[in-house]
Amino acid sequence: MKVIRTQTSEMFLDEHGILHKTVIEDCHVDLQSLKESDKITRELTKGKKVLMLYDARNHFTLTEDAMEHAQKDIFSKQRIATAIVSTKAAIKITVDYMNNIMKSPVPIKIFTTKKEALKWLLTFKDKDSKKKAIHKAKA
Repeated sequence: MKVIRTQTSEMFLDEHGILHKTVIEDCHVDLQSLKESDKITRELTKGKKVLMLYDARNHFTLTEDAMEHAQKDIFSKQRIATAIVSTKAAIKITVDYMNNIMKSPVPIKIFTTKKEALKWLLTFKDKDSKKKAIHKAKA
């Protein structure tokens, strides 16, 4: 499995097609660095919507315009669901803000462990597989 590194994260696709991103310790995520990371992510995923596990346990900063861009142009257009791994209060507040104020059109949930996050993400894969099987059966 090939790991790709940007200024702000390391990422790879696992055997289930889940995109794993880990934020780099002490990085600063501004709009420009987010767009650079997004470009590389789109190349890795071949532009398809994916399930994402975002490990945000490392310390980092995020600008407001980068957060808004992520919500409007990344999460809603490129993700099926996003699981964020963190125990930080600031990350929980950000996820609550995205879900309750910005009204995220795709599921975003925070977890304390990768195991819980992966289990949740795989429920979406099962749903997607069932939808495809039903669609094929009707064809």
